Amino acid sequence: MNQIHTTFREARLRHNITLSLLIKDTNIDPRAVILLDQQNQGTPEHIDQLLASLSRLSGTEYSRRTKNIHAITFKLHPDYESITPDQLAAVLRCSDDE
Repeated sequence: MNQIHTTFREARLRHNITLSLLIKDTNIDPRAVILLDQQNQGTPEHIDQLLASLSRLSGTEYSRRTKNIHAITFKLHPDYESITPDQLAAVLRCSDDE
């Protein structure tokens, strides 16, 4: 049986999981969540935390070990500044609405 390989964002959307749910579940910097979702990059620690959260919230195991998420770039110093204040505000605004 062929394993389905998908991006983090595709898996998140397939399971109807919002960015604000991930932010609340992981309690990590919202910019790290947005960066992985939109640009497929993050620190190894944040990526592992977000994959674990996606697994908990979806009921499907996602991890580096299962290799069912692709196109992730591990960076020691991700470019959090690439997340605009408007992007951050929009995600946080959605968090307040839930």
